[in-house]
Amino acid sequence: MKPATNFNIALMQVLNKGKKYALNKDLNGGFGTADDYGDSFISKLISLVKWRAVRIPIIGMAFLQALLKEKGNQVKYYEGDLPSAEEQFDLMLIYGSIVDCHHENAVASQLKKDFPSARIGFFGTFPSRFPEVFSSADFVLSGEAEAFFMNDFNSLDQLTGVVKVSSLTDIEALPTPDFTGFPVHKYSYFPCLSKRPFVSLLASKGCPYSCKYYCTYGEYQGPKIRQRSAKKVVDDILHVQQKYGVKSVQFRDPVFGLVKTFIPQFCEELKSRGVKINWGMETRLDLLNEGLIKMMFGVGLRNINVGIETKIPEVAEKNKRLLIKEPHQEKIIQFCSKLGVKISAFYILAYEGDTRETIRETINYAKKLNTNVARFSVSTPFPGTGFYLQLEQEGRILTKDWEKYTLHNLVYKHQNFSPQQVKELLGTAFKEYYFRPRYALQMLQWRIRELWL
Repeated sequence: MKPATNFNIALMQVLNKGKKYALNKDLNGGFGTADDYGDSFISKLISLVKWRAVRIPIIGMAFLQALLKEKGNQVKYYEGDLPSAEEQFDLMLIYGSIVDCHHENAVASQLKKDFPSARIGFFGTFPSRFPEVFSSADFVLSGEAEAFFMNDFNSLDQLTGVVKVSSLTDIEALPTPDFTGFPVHKYSYFPCLSKRPFVSLLASKGCPYSCKYYCTYGEYQGPKIRQRSAKKVVDDILHVQQKYGVKSVQFRDPVFGLVKTFIPQFCEELKSRGVKINWGMETRLDLLNEGLIKMMFGVGLRNINVGIETKIPEVAEKNKRLLIKEPHQEKIIQFCSKLGVKISAFYILAYEGDTRETIRETINYAKKLNTNVARFSVSTPFPGTGFYLQLEQEGRILTKDWEKYTLHNLVYKHQNFSPQQVKELLGTAFKEYYFRPRYALQMLQWRIRELWL
């Protein structure tokens, strides 16, 4: 039996060149998103802009590459291009998603023909919980791949069928992520972070909030907060700066800074080590105050992703969503805008209980806030969440064609809307938000500020 070291391993993120819109498989808790907003001219235009402006790496694959190398293996990363038939591999790992699972399975089938002696498997959030979708491979890891190769991997003979992972990843024990082979100069997170090269990083996993009822992060990462130390996070930043020339990073934590001591420690670590980097995060606005934002801005904070979701408290309550109090929300957003921190606000249309009137209020509120980015999506019951299970029991799931679960299609029977009506409302939201003189003026002001600085 060959020992569990010194393997030739291929890590692969499959790209679907047939889809001319942004596919980012590390978003939405690792399920992935597909930014196909509809068939109208405006929807197609915004999809095209997003396709060219936003492309992020899968941070878990960079951690996994570093870990596998640390264990004594030879690892080669592929993104888009596939290994040539002349190459030799013992193990080939493909990241699986909900938004591109048909194409990913087709690639796995082809690889089995081209590399008959290699073990070929899937990993990722979606295949972890729904391994039957990825039947084209030899095996599927059920759980976090980093934890498996850190704690469970002993032999290739283990890699058959559904392989259950015994633990969660200790992210403090992970080595610095390795982006060797990643197309770093192609990644972008515009307009949130305009400086490139850009990559994503990770400081924590886990989310204790009740929105796991519909949110993939809380459901699949669990409620326990797993925090990487400030020192190691800054080590990660320095590494990607020095090796790849990275100028900005976006943290992929579900909620950045849930451990209250982390942000002050992180800011002090950046300051004391003289690190100059532009960075962004996703968090809840009720975790922030002006003093904390000033502290983070002083060490490079330039973007915050926040969930606004709906303007209507009754709709939020019906969907088990805890809204931020509007006075605090608006105060923080205005403060960030004046200071120089961009806000990307996320909104969800066609929640349970939504009507045309409530959606209109949400769109109008988005225009009032006038954040740098407004991302409108459609309420989606992702398989495995409480929301999905409830709708399935009620016989309201319209399709199990998983690739339609993009966050931009209505896939369940709504009381007030058809799928086509929701698609039209989505197009209306984007058109009304982005094609306004006030928004255009703000974007021009921000661009001038960035060029000046």
